[in-house]
Amino acid sequence: MQIHGLQQAQTIHAIQRPNSASSTGPVQATNASRPIAEDQLDLSIEAQQLTFAQDVTANGENAGIRTEKVAAIRQAIADGSYETPEKLSAALDSLLDTFA
Repeated sequence: MQIHGLQQAQTIHAIQRPNSASSTGPVQATNASRPIAEDQLDLSIEAQQLTFAQDVTANGENAGIRTEKVAAIRQAIADGSYETPEKLSAALDSLLDTFA
């Protein structure tokens, strides 16, 4: 077995799509002018948010997140002072307004 450096690498040939299975005629070469279909990836909103959160954590950037405000809200939730009857009432009114 011989391992060659990158200088001796051969040209990679494009992969051609196979002819459709419903074809009954002889196999013909594919048309080079036909555009090649590209792969597509659609991420859900949750996946996009998770990716964003991971990027923010990995890069050490806050990306517009006010860390002081987040820390204050976390503390308020922890000590039970975040959810007040006024806030819950306002949230419920806002929710009901979306259905009206």
